[in-house]
Amino acid sequence: MDPVIARYARRAAPRYTSYPTAPHFRPDFEAAELAGWLAGLDVSAPVSLYLHVPFCRKMCWYCGCNMKLARRYEPVADYVDSLLAHIDLTADALPGRMAVSHLAWGGGTPTSLSPEDLGRVMDAVRARFDVREGSELAIEVDPRTLTPEMTAKLGTLGFTRASFGVQEFDPQVQQVINRVQPPEMVEAATQAMRAT
Repeated sequence: MDPVIARYARRAAPRYTSYPTAPHFRPDFEAAELAGWLAGLDVSAPVSLYLHVPFCRKMCWYCGCNMKLARRYEPVADYVDSLLAHIDLTADALPGRMAVSHLAWGGGTPTSLSPEDLGRVMDAVRARFDVREGSELAIEVDPRTLTPEMTAKLGTLGFTRASFGVQEFDPQVQQVINRVQPPEMVEAATQAMRAT
């Protein structure tokens, strides 16, 4: 066995899929503390926003992200309503209308939202924040479930970067991790996104 694998194989290691990382979460965190941080931001400095969509249409067996398999759309639609309310709560706590230099959508799979709901959330962000020309708009996309309608919507909304989550192109490994997306599928998704 490889010495590095042998050294770490029997102990838990932290996962850095969020910031702050899970060990920094604490039950006594007060909403007023967050509100104070937000109110203290420099209104002249741009901010980066992250929107998390904890739903996927297909399960990847290696995944350690905060996600839920969405067999019905109703929970996703309810989440969109909560996300819209959270955008307002956050914007209300800021010292003024903030410019956005980067906006990233992660998950789960953000494109598990309907194109209409994705548009509603982006409209809400633009209503409450100054998303300027040249801002990076990034989104995680599952090419296995990407539709032409969603591709067109991403182009209309001005996304500048898409991540397709390609872990491996070996067909046998793809079967094992339950993420079968042949190179041709990823290429087609890439070409469709570039064409929008």
